[in-house]
Amino acid sequence: MFGSLRNKFQTVQEGISASIRGLSINENPKHKKSTNVRNVNYHAGADILHRYQLQWNELHELAEENAEKAQGADKLIGTIYERLEQEWKNITCLNSTLAYIPKINNAIQDLMDQIGTLQEMFEEVEGAIYQLEDLNEILDLQSRQLDHRFQLALYEEKKLTELNIVKAKLANEHIERVSQYEQKQQKMLKERQETFDEVFKEQLEEYKATGSICKLPVTQQGPSLDEIDLDVDPTTFNEFLEK
Repeated sequence: MFGSLRNKFQTVQEGISASIRGLSINENPKHKKSTNVRNVNYHAGADILHRYQLQWNELHELAEENAEKAQGADKLIGTIYERLEQEWKNITCLNSTLAYIPKINNAIQDLMDQIGTLQEMFEEVEGAIYQLEDLNEILDLQSRQLDHRFQLALYEEKKLTELNIVKAKLANEHIERVSQYEQKQQKMLKERQETFDEVFKEQLEEYKATGSICKLPVTQQGPSLDEIDLDVDPTTFNEFLEK
């Protein structure tokens, strides 16, 4: 717009200059023909030209000032336009966001429902965890009981083994004592038999020699087999072996 205004001013200046030049050319023949030179103002064109030049300079300065102001106004308008565009985008974004509010509310409601469901599931899982802890305690107790029973069984087996060893030892000792006692009794019986044999031989020799037997008092050297009584209680020993 200001460029076209400047072109118009230039066109007007050129027209004024051409008119002044035309006046100068037309005045020259009149000057030749006129005989009265004193009434002619030769500086009138120059004054007019100077006046138009001053006006043109003033218009030119005003045009440049208006151009600068127009540029500032254009920048201001551009800034305002950018702000308006940004505000419009913000308003559009706000409208879009507001349009999504019902959907967001529905999504929030769905999330709340899911949270409620999860809470119920958490409560069920918590109850199951408590039951699992109780079951673990029961299994631990049963495991301890089985361990104690196993230890008790091992202890019982160990004691039974020791008892069998003691029984076998006592049985061997009893057999050995009975064997020693029988050997002792057999020795005593053998010695007694030998004594009886010697007395019988002596009596037989005396009978052969004298025809009669002299009865000698018999001294009891030891108890008879009927008089022997063992100190071992067989009932107690049998009960011990049957355990």
